[in-house]
Amino acid sequence: MSEKIYMAYNKIQDYLNSYFAKHKIEASMFDAIHYLYNQRDFSYESTELNWPEEKCSNLDDLYQVLKNIAIEVTPIIRNSTANRLIKNVSEHSFFNKRQDANILLQFQHDKNQLHKHDYFEINLVLKGMMIATLNEEKRIPKKGDFLIISPNTIHQINVESDSIVVCITIRKSTFDKAFFSLIQNDDPISNFFKYNLYSAKQNYLLFSIDINYQLLETIQNIFIQAYSNSSQANIICCSYISILLSYGLQGFTISTLSAQSNTLTNKITTILNLIKQDSATIELNQIAKKLGYDKAYLGKLIIKNTNHSFNYLRNYYRIHNSCQLLQFTDYSIEKISIKTGYSSPNHYERCFRQLMKTTPTKYRSNKKSN
Repeated sequence: MSEKIYMAYNKIQDYLNSYFAKHKIEASMFDAIHYLYNQRDFSYESTELNWPEEKCSNLDDLYQVLKNIAIEVTPIIRNSTANRLIKNVSEHSFFNKRQDANILLQFQHDKNQLHKHDYFEINLVLKGMMIATLNEEKRIPKKGDFLIISPNTIHQINVESDSIVVCITIRKSTFDKAFFSLIQNDDPISNFFKYNLYSAKQNYLLFSIDINYQLLETIQNIFIQAYSNSSQANIICCSYISILLSYGLQGFTISTLSAQSNTLTNKITTILNLIKQDSATIELNQIAKKLGYDKAYLGKLIIKNTNHSFNYLRNYYRIHNSCQLLQFTDYSIEKISIKTGYSSPNHYERCFRQLMKTTPTKYRSNKKSN
């Protein structure tokens, strides 16, 4: 069978609530999904949400709508090892091909476990509280708290009774493209994302904001676009997520950056910005001179904090700049190779194939045909 399998969020939540009330311990989301599947309580079609004509003006109304979201559970049903795989989740198995970001409701009374994944996770507590275990440190975010978790951070989220927590997930691999405007800024949230795009450290950012009508309306818009089949839905969804984070900055009252000092974070983000802004011509010794570092020390600092060499990062930005030129201009391959800093078209094509797993010509052809 190749059909996709969907279940309503509220059916899974009802199972978790009932199990907890009866046994006084938590069941897992996997238990609930397999139980409902065996009861034939699922669909092979995704149900469109019945959005009201006017935006929900309060949290309770919004939650009543969101509870009816249909969640695809195909990987969990089809893969007998899914329960074990959740400890180390890849964005390739979590997102569909058209998505750079997604949003969902965290389940209450879910027997969650410590896990990590290679994408960003944002949890916003709209009501009540949750318990977050982050690299063996426990935090208790409450109403109005934003928790952003960097890729590869070992964590566990447990949502308390009658609490509402929305979870936004963002691909790391396409962050530069989908959230380009966000990482151009110089603020705590933008710097967190810029640093953790390449950092090998476990990290999180926790701060508080006001829950107001504007915020709820933006969350509703993110849900609408994330569960839409429109060809432009992904772009609009990412734009609304950027707006949501901007609202967060307006009420930025408490920030905690774990595992890294703000001084080091600012240094690394400055270095990454210099590489990105002038990737065609920048050299390591130029950055070292500008920042007052020894060249060899700077090279080691970059590797230690990003897991990548200066040459890799420069090549990464060159290739992604060339992708924009391939998609939106008619420049020849030779001209693009020169504009992005390569010594020859052959060198450019070798680097492009290594990073993008295709040729510049095929990449352009695929983008033009979409």
